[in-house]
Amino acid sequence: MESTNFLTLPDQRQLAYAEYGDPQGYPVFYFHGSPSCRLEPLGLGNENIQQAGIRLIAPDRPGLGQSDFQPHRGFSNWVNDIKCLANALDLDKFSVLGMSGGSGYVAACAAKMPERLYSAVIVSGAWRMDLAEDLSPMSRMMFFFMKRVPILYQLWQSLLAQSLKGDPEKVLARFKNQLPPADYTVLAQPGCMESIRKTKTETLRQGTKGAAHDIQLYTREWDFNLEEIQMPLTWFHGEQDRNVPIDLIKQVAESLTSTQLITYPQEGHISLIMNQFETITETLMAGSVSR
Repeated sequence: MESTNFLTLPDQRQLAYAEYGDPQGYPVFYFHGSPSCRLEPLGLGNENIQQAGIRLIAPDRPGLGQSDFQPHRGFSNWVNDIKCLANALDLDKFSVLGMSGGSGYVAACAAKMPERLYSAVIVSGAWRMDLAEDLSPMSRMMFFFMKRVPILYQLWQSLLAQSLKGDPEKVLARFKNQLPPADYTVLAQPGCMESIRKTKTETLRQGTKGAAHDIQLYTREWDFNLEEIQMPLTWFHGEQDRNVPIDLIKQVAESLTSTQLITYPQEGHISLIMNQFETITETLMAGSVSR
């Protein structure tokens, strides 16, 4: 099951979302990385999602994919969009899963609407990246441009999207030295790079403005108080992650008393959700029992 649907929000914006897995399965809202879009779960494989008994609902954030841009938004604005979507789907309670740049949106939901959530899970999550040390050269360059010269970041995203249109094996070879072995192994699997290319193309369907706004939220103060998070928050992170350093996430976990951090010594940024998907979904579904 994979379908793209649209919901008209109260302010007349269009929210696009795709569904994967079992239509009658356990409801999970999937918050994609940044920049990315509703097609990101294609990399997980619809059959794997279905076997897990999950109904995965993946909305495009504003300005990405086919969701309308929303100026001046913060993480908290997303909570209202998810409430509207959940209500439209007749879902009183559900879980939220954030991959990479989806982490801030999971945190906002945990802070602002815990009564609607069975569980909140973050995988390879980003945080205040402007404060992070030991970033990879590519990540350091990205956040430097994002904070100081956003237009260069937008240009870089356009060039990156173009570079992914070549032969998948040659594209992957160019990134080999920048990736931990676990990530490279996952990306080398048949069809994986094609899925990434398709996702990136759709992400920038409206241009790069939405992508820039989305990532910029990770370079400034957030628009809600982290102390509002009182419900359990489970965080999975690979110690070989070169996009989001494990030391930063350990600091975050120590500062959020409700957070359980689960680390994997041999996993990277991308490989973690692919290789540990069964454990992640079990954690998501366990929340319906405990809450």
